Amino acid sequence: MANGKVKRQKPKVASGLEEIRTEDCWRRDGFIENVHISGGILGGEEETRVVFDGCLLKDVSFASAVFHEVEFVDVIFETCDFSNIQFERAVFHRCEMRGSKLTGANFANSKLSHTLFQTCDGRYVNFSFAELKEVDFVECQLPDADFYESVGTGFRFDNCKIDNINLAETDLDGVDLSTSTYDRIEVSLNKVGGCIVSQEQAMGFARMLGLTVKEE
Repeated sequence: MANGKVKRQKPKVASGLEEIRTEDCWRRDGFIENVHISGGILGGEEETRVVFDGCLLKDVSFASAVFHEVEFVDVIFETCDFSNIQFERAVFHRCEMRGSKLTGANFANSKLSHTLFQTCDGRYVNFSFAELKEVDFVECQLPDADFYESVGTGFRFDNCKIDNINLAETDLDGVDLSTSTYDRIEVSLNKVGGCIVSQEQAMGFARMLGLTVKEE
């Protein structure tokens, strides 16, 4: 995961969006564009190949829903609930999730680019085998999150709680862990080259490598 110089792009969401109810989404033939949805539940049944484009969703619950190959482009989620959702093989491009609940959400095998997760509760969230490009996690709770063998560029943690996170088989070149806190993480020692850590964290990595750190 090389630390690319490309900056994360923000969602392109117009002002004056049409306000609709969650139940109105399924009357749009799988393409939901330029709408503002506030409250309600989305995804009571398995949904396939739905596209959201240029939308603002606030206080919407996706909890325990199943979406196959759903695509979100230029979408802002505010205080939404994604608990235990199945998002396998989803696509997120220029999206922001703010103050949302991601407990147990499954993003395995998904593709995320230019996406922000800010102040989200992501306990047990699953990003294994996901492709991540310019993805920022800012002030998120991510204990026991799974990033096993995820790949990409510009993948960042900023002031997150990442205790017991699984980063095994994930290339950490350019990934900055220095401002985040943890007691234990899972990494592959052949993948930690180029990882950015604090001095205290460096001592922990040294012990993983079997080194004895002599304190003066």
